[in-house]
Amino acid sequence: MAETCGGEVIARMLQKEGVEKVFGIIDGTYFGFYSALHRLGLEIVTPRHETCAAHMAGAYARLTGRLGVCMASNGPGVANLLPGLVVEQGEGNRVLAITSARRPGIMYPDRGGAYQCFDQSGVIGKIAKWSAAATSFERIPELMRKALRKSWQGRPGVVHLDVPENLMNTKVKAEIAFWAPEQYRALAALEPTSAQVARAAEMLIGAQAAMIHAGSGVVHAGAYGALARVAELLQAPVTTSWAARGALPEDSPL
Repeated sequence: MAETCGGEVIARMLQKEGVEKVFGIIDGTYFGFYSALHRLGLEIVTPRHETCAAHMAGAYARLTGRLGVCMASNGPGVANLLPGLVVEQGEGNRVLAITSARRPGIMYPDRGGAYQCFDQSGVIGKIAKWSAAATSFERIPELMRKALRKSWQGRPGVVHLDVPENLMNTKVKAEIAFWAPEQYRALAALEPTSAQVARAAEMLIGAQAAMIHAGSGVVHAGAYGALARVAELLQAPVTTSWAARGALPEDSPL
């Protein structure tokens, strides 16, 4: 039975998911994680501030259509990460945040007053699609699968897993089954039925003054051409959310 640590389990699961880059600042509380990333050939991109790590992960997700991953260390590192996560959730970018936490006994349950310690999962859970804390080594694979599944379900946004430093770094003997992505999540996005598309077309064609307000879904789907064709067919003016600016060329008459 091989020895491994929670950080290595997370790194291997990210590798299975096809992740190639992780954004964050190096810290000893997740040495087991980033050292495994290095061994497995996943690039670690280190910004000057944790907020930047969240934004880099969000930009990466938006531009590539893949999962953006960022990391931050317990306490101040996670506090610095928060503003970036708020923005990436609001912008609808697919970001997975991995954070370290103080060991059980100090956190989970939170005793209060501990050094560089606060209810990280509880705070991030208020702003993210999903947030959870791993309170035992055995739960890390299960919670990572759920985090990855949540990342690809519904509207893109932020998901978060908080892992205590001892679970992240301590070697234990364990046999871990590393599932392929199709074993725990859908690989293709749900598509509307032909009846739903026909009904939407009827509503647009029948509108007296049709207009289109495009959101970030157009960006994530890469549906720029479809947006332009529908707008031109209807001669409908187009506005966009802040996140979807550029979905239609800024010099378009529409």
